[in-house]
Parts: sequence; C-alpha cells; structure tokens
Amino acid sequence: MPELDYMVLADYVRQDNGVIHIMGAGIDTITAPTVPTVVPLGIALKLSFDTTERPGEVHQLTVAFIGADKPVMDASATFTTPPRPPHLPEHWKTGLGVALQIPVPLPQYGDYSCELSVDGDLITKSYEFRVIHRPA
Repeated sequence: MPELDYMVLADYVRQDNGVIHIMGAGIDTITAPTVPTVVPLGIALKLSFDTTERPGEVHQLTVAFIGADKPVMDASATFTTPPRPPHLPEHWKTGLGVALQIPVPLPQYGDYSCELSVDGDLITKSYEFRVIHRPA
C-alpha cells in the first residue's frame, strides 16, 4: 500500500526528471478582489512504496476542493507503482513524486479544503485554506 510522505499547496509546481520544483509553498490564504474567481493552484506530493508493492499495480488518486457549503471540484487520475530503481538501498522505499497544477474555481469568500485520497480513502490528507477580500 502506498504511503503519503508529504503534500503541499503552492502557487506553482512542476516536475522535471523526478524532481518537484515548488514556488510559493504553504498557501493558507488567498486574496481576491472579487468572487467568483479562478485561481491556479499547485499541489506537490510524494508517495512511497515498500518492498511488498508490485511494480505496475494501478492506484487511483483523487483531489477534491471543498468550500464551506459544498464541493467545488474534483480531479482524478490513475498511477502505477513504479519499478524499484537498481542500486536503491534495501531499507529505502521506492518514491513517486506528483506535481499537479489545477485552475480551481472559488465561488465565494470563506474557508476551503483540498482533500487527497488514494485508493478509495485508504490514504487521506486534508489541507485547509481561506479566501479573503482584497480591496481593488
């Protein structure tokens, strides 16, 4: 079963040759002059797999953005357990980095959460943030 090593919400994320580049990490407040609005948000996360995981096994990842009253949007993807790299020390787990850049609709000011689930909620993580008014 994969484990979640970390998840962060950021202004921008990009993956390049197995490395995740993160800019503006740790978002907890978004300022907006008006709502509704759409804000591009980056999600960076790393999953790890122990030696019992079979390479090629398919997993389901879902990211849900939820407002104070109702869900705002869901995004889903599948991924496979990566093969164990040669020469990886025996005690290290195989890792898989994921970088998602998603335009998120924010219909109103208030509290929101970004919720991650893997394989039907066997792994979950919730990241809370808020949207506040910024005078124009």
